[in-house]
Amino acid sequence: MNRRQPAVLLLLLAIFVLPSCGPKFLGQVRTPTFNYVKESEGGCADVYLHKGTADNREVLWISANKEKLKLPDNDSKTFNLADAPDSLRVAVDLWDKAPRFSAYCNDISPDTKREATWKAKKGTITLTLHPTKEGEKERPRRYKASARLDNVTFEDDAGHQATLKNETITEVLVGWYAG
Repeated sequence: MNRRQPAVLLLLLAIFVLPSCGPKFLGQVRTPTFNYVKESEGGCADVYLHKGTADNREVLWISANKEKLKLPDNDSKTFNLADAPDSLRVAVDLWDKAPRFSAYCNDISPDTKREATWKAKKGTITLTLHPTKEGEKERPRRYKASARLDNVTFEDDAGHQATLKNETITEVLVGWYAG
C-alpha cells in the first residue's frame, strides 16, 4: 500500500498543478479573435493606426512611413503584405490583461505583459490619406488616414497562423506625436 501513496500524491499534484500552467502547456495557443470595435480606433505619428477589441486585450496596429511609401495626399495606395517594405508593418498584439493606459500613441508604458505579437505575412492593405478639412488647416501636420485590410494572414513566432478576412480603420487623426 505504501508504494501507491507516492503515485496517488503525484497524480493529485498533476491534477492541481498542470491546469495552472495555462493553455500553452496543453498545446493550445491563444489566437487573434479579430473582433475589433469602432470605439477603439485611434492613430498618431506619421501614419500609425490601431484598433482593439472591446476588452482591449487584442490590438491590430499598422505602422507606415508616409514618405518612404510615397503615400499620396488625398488618395489611396494598396500594398501586397507578402512583399511589404520595411517601412510598412501590420501586426496584432495580444495582452494578458487590458493595459491600464493605452500602449499605443501614448508615452506612458503599459502596465501589463504582451503575450504575443502576430505579424502580417500575406494579404493586402490599402492606406488612404484624406484631405484636410476647412477647420483643420491651422494644424497642417495633422491629417486623417484610413486602412482597409483584406485576407491578411498573421503568424506568431511559433509559426501558428490566423487569417483576418477584412477589417477597416476609418479616418483616424494622424500626423501628431505623443509628447
